[in-house]
Amino acid sequence: MEEQGYIEVKIDGLIGNKPIKPIDIDIAEIKEIISDVETFLYPKRGDKVERPHISYKLEEGSARNLFYLPISGVLLFNGLSGEINNRGNIDFLDSKRAEVIDKFQRNAKEKNLEITFYSSSNPKPLLKINQETQFFKIAATHIETEFVLYGKVNEEGGNNPNFHLLTKEYGKLVISASEQQLLEGEKRLFKIYGVRAKGKQNLIDGKPFDLKLIDYITYNPNYDEHKLDLLIERASVIWNTIPNVDSWLNELRGGTNG
Repeated sequence: MEEQGYIEVKIDGLIGNKPIKPIDIDIAEIKEIISDVETFLYPKRGDKVERPHISYKLEEGSARNLFYLPISGVLLFNGLSGEINNRGNIDFLDSKRAEVIDKFQRNAKEKNLEITFYSSSNPKPLLKINQETQFFKIAATHIETEFVLYGKVNEEGGNNPNFHLLTKEYGKLVISASEQQLLEGEKRLFKIYGVRAKGKQNLIDGKPFDLKLIDYITYNPNYDEHKLDLLIERASVIWNTIPNVDSWLNELRGGTNG
């Protein structure tokens, strides 16, 4: 059997004018601390399913949340906590672990608490979180994705080959491209085109940036009326085979509450 140890999340603060005691910690808070520590150690669903046995005890000395587990878990806790302390930020953590520390930091700020991490393998504090620390998760400002954009090609060329696309939704967008992409096919300058491009999208205003061309899409605003009539005619034959169209549509939508 693997050697056992413990990790500790100690909470110091005041309730009124008196130091926090275990009796002051509500069961909902205890449940949340237990869940957060489990996520900090084992953030993935598969990790949680296969994690080792962990037992819990709440002790005096302000409020000492003790977790007993195999020494490998203790060492993992030591390494993560020590790295946070050394770096002074949580930018390197995966999203779920960062959310746990961010939550501890916000509680410390809002309730004037000091939350200290200890373990059985190190008598000194591994990490302290209080009103002075800034272990906040930095919100993402953009995502990387693929776009389909339509607009007028306004400029082409440059030392770093690119073209400008004047769009209705976002205004002027600069899209990088290879020389071959700019030269092949017909001349596109001052014509309306669609493009597929990969790049980043600002999460605040939705505007794409750092765009790179994948390929062009010929812009055709006209539809074929004959093809549309044909599709309607074909669909009508299928509709006629349905006894009660309203009931069928309602079923597709998930019933009366869908």
